[in-house]
Amino acid sequence: MSTQRVEKSWQKTGLKDYSTEALLGTLGHYGVPVGEEDYRKLAESAYPLGIAQQWAAKWKGTGPFKDYVVAAAVELWRRWMPDRVSPQDFTQALATLMQVLVHKLNGAKEAPVASAFEHVKALRSKLTVDDKGALPQPFLQEALAPFSEKDAELFDSLAESLAAQGHLDDASAFADVEEFLLPDRRGISQAVVRAAKGEREPAIQDLKNLIHDTARAPISRLLAVDGLIHLQAWIDANVEGRGLLAEAEKSNDIHLALDLVPRLEHVFKQQNDRSALLELMGTQERLEALHDKMHPGHRAHRHQHAQPQRRR
Repeated sequence: MSTQRVEKSWQKTGLKDYSTEALLGTLGHYGVPVGEEDYRKLAESAYPLGIAQQWAAKWKGTGPFKDYVVAAAVELWRRWMPDRVSPQDFTQALATLMQVLVHKLNGAKEAPVASAFEHVKALRSKLTVDDKGALPQPFLQEALAPFSEKDAELFDSLAESLAAQGHLDDASAFADVEEFLLPDRRGISQAVVRAAKGEREPAIQDLKNLIHDTARAPISRLLAVDGLIHLQAWIDANVEGRGLLAEAEKSNDIHLALDLVPRLEHVFKQQNDRSALLELMGTQERLEALHDKMHPGHRAHRHQHAQPQRRR
């Protein structure tokens, strides 16, 4: 084991200027002796935060070195896996892109939007996706983990805001990034952008088509209903929501049916349709009774959205 060590000031200076021997010496000193071959083996099935999590059980570092295990896992990935994009690299690129787009929305003339999009595009080209074009869940979880609730709200609204201000190419490009990261939103983000461009009726039809697409995952069809609600297309949201609810009940997809209840409740309240609300209350009771039969004791843990979100 190397006798070289990382200094206590590493939190201020970062790890990039320390030798690999110093990184490994510090890991070993605090209970995690590791070499390149060990790391590469772990990287076959995990990303930096996942690797750090595996090391954490043996980690003895405290004080300035309490979180060192995470920083070291990230830095060693950068050195030993240069051909593989880390979730942290993608996080930084996405955060930079969002920042420059906000600057543009705020009127900055020289915001480097093109180069920020190019960087994200270059990283995307190196990422491995499954046959449905989806990223591995562990990668996605690590890439999005640093984002706060406020960041998530910005991510959700950015494409639409760009379109509303007339930055149409940027809006479509960011919606594409959004749909790449969250495949369940495919077509939905672009439809919301299309509405913001002034093409409201075609956008509503796009969302209706997505709801009717039985090849899509139930969550994706549900998010398309949220898209109609976001556009305040109350009549369409009513018709499509009811239709999807009937289909969910017929196929015994109780979870999808229950997720539709608060959405329809929101729609009916907007339409001031009291008879529909009363009928929905009966439907909810029936669905919850069925759910309790299928999953005894789950009701206390079931989370229902008090109000639907656009694309979440």
